[in-house]
Amino acid sequence: MLPAFYSISQTHTPKPGVSICSGSNGFYEYLPQGYWDNPNEKFPVILFLTGIGELGNGTTDLNKVLTNGTPRQINVGIFPNSFTVNGETFKFIVITPQFTSGMWSGNITECFNYIETHYKVDINRVYLTGLSLGGGACWAYAGTSKTYAERIAALIPCAGAQGPNLSYALNMAAGNLPVLATHNDNDPSVPLSYTNYFVDHINAAPVPPTPLARRIIFHPSIPLHEASWTTYDLDLNANGQYNDSMNGKRNVYEWMLQFKRNFNIVPVNFTAFNATKNQSQTLLQWSTRNEVNSLGFSVERSKDNRNWTSIGFVNSNGSNGGNYSFTDPAPGRGKIFYRIKQQDNNGDYKLSEIRFVDFGSKGNILIYPNPVVNDIRINTDVLFVNARLNIYNTQGQLVKQVTLNGTGTLVIPFNYMAKGNYVAEIIEDNKIEKLRFIKN
Repeated sequence: MLPAFYSISQTHTPKPGVSICSGSNGFYEYLPQGYWDNPNEKFPVILFLTGIGELGNGTTDLNKVLTNGTPRQINVGIFPNSFTVNGETFKFIVITPQFTSGMWSGNITECFNYIETHYKVDINRVYLTGLSLGGGACWAYAGTSKTYAERIAALIPCAGAQGPNLSYALNMAAGNLPVLATHNDNDPSVPLSYTNYFVDHINAAPVPPTPLARRIIFHPSIPLHEASWTTYDLDLNANGQYNDSMNGKRNVYEWMLQFKRNFNIVPVNFTAFNATKNQSQTLLQWSTRNEVNSLGFSVERSKDNRNWTSIGFVNSNGSNGGNYSFTDPAPGRGKIFYRIKQQDNNGDYKLSEIRFVDFGSKGNILIYPNPVVNDIRINTDVLFVNARLNIYNTQGQLVKQVTLNGTGTLVIPFNYMAKGNYVAEIIEDNKIEKLRFIKN
């Protein structure tokens, strides 16, 4: 179960000024090698919560989050591209927000909501870990309610700065949440008793979790708070000294991946989904069955398979499902990606697989007749939306400028212009098309 070597194809991208939740104004995004290869592949995700020393404004302070733990490993180039556990290979998404002050359970919920709507996440493999202040936030989030505990597949708090709370312990047990907590036995900043309390009281719950909560206690030679950061060492358990706590796994990443949830977000089955080009438009057709509690379908479009925009909504046919269709009248040029977001009446959702239609780098644009007599007639299968038409004479002077909207045949009066040669420049969606014509 050795991790794969680090690959330069991984990306670790700062997102300054991008709010992932109300308590953060920036974050680091790690995407593994091959993330974009298959639009329908899902990945496990780690939400990493930093310590108090890494708090900041989310812009000029953002690099502070690279100081410790997983984000540090990624930054220095030692985080493996993949991990193999029980014969299955996984690649992590890692999201590290920079909080401006404290971390509250509501903030962490917002983080998870953002992650699940912006990334290709396997919702059954969502993991939470953090250091010190972030470790305390781990305890607090998972302990706030059974629902919160059930949202994550495993929890790793390191020297968690959260005082004893019986309700928290009972909620984590009720959520059957796998927990591996770490601490130094001589920590001068956060008492070891905090970690011991939670592990002991989770396991003493009326219905204890399966597996029982585990702990690893480190024994540094001098009082240290930071030694718990060794939690993330890739060879932490290489010699088997922590086998009892880690079930024989080599590091905490392999330990996490033993566990998953079994969510079926909404009881809706997509039986078909197709996207086809219809001249300058896209026809989307999909079918479902067993639509229990279904509100309807949001049709989402993307130009990069990353950032999605809702372009319409189709109401549900009812519990038996049915056949649906939607026409996108203005897809634009190039590869256009589509997905269907099925929404139920409680706000939960399920995403379809992704389809794309390739409209090419440019559509067909023709000026006719050429030579022009009175009017310029532009025939096109491109749907123009506020495109700009500039017309230049042979001296390069701009002689006419208009805005183009629509498709098919567009008519531009040109009867007052002098006879001669001209160039029509059409600028649409950052693309430029130049057409030469003659005025008689």
